[in-house]
Amino acid sequence: MLKMAILGFLRDFPLHGYDLKNRVAALAGHVRPIADGTLYPTIKKLEEAGCLTRRTAPGSVAAPRHMLEITQEGTDQLRRWLRNPEPVFITDDNKWYVLLAFLHHLDNPREQSIVLARRREYLDQPTQLFYDEQGRPVPPEQLDSPFRKGLMQIHRSVNLNEIDWLDGQIAELDRRAGYTVAHGAAERS
Repeated sequence: MLKMAILGFLRDFPLHGYDLKNRVAALAGHVRPIADGTLYPTIKKLEEAGCLTRRTAPGSVAAPRHMLEITQEGTDQLRRWLRNPEPVFITDDNKWYVLLAFLHHLDNPREQSIVLARRREYLDQPTQLFYDEQGRPVPPEQLDSPFRKGLMQIHRSVNLNEIDWLDGQIAELDRRAGYTVAHGAAERS
């Protein structure tokens, strides 16, 4: 997730490490704080892999700043991750949000649509959060905690809103890519 966020933000434009850290923290840090001991070694690994470079730029107040820039290899790697995300980037909400924040860097509308369709498929699966002592699912209406019932209601509401957005976005992307949906499957028009 961190590597994708770093390359995604640098694909937008070059950034100083401190600015990059703030942007990553704003996107994902509220869930998983981004420590310098995590960010800077990850930047170094991406640099060693040829995905980004550093250059010196004049500082706004004092000393020169080291700006980070994505390379063509970094852009290609970002697009590979976006085009074919690991399953956890589809099923984990926090990782999904990071992927979604940079999906516009995947230039092909059909490829974007395929990624969104994977998320849509995942959201179609029944959600089960609570089980009894024998490991059997407890339906939401049988939960005895008002807080667990509330959690299930909120979860379902959020999923329905996301499904509505996904359906509209997938249809628009497929239209732009020249696909039509016939009998549940996309066909080239």
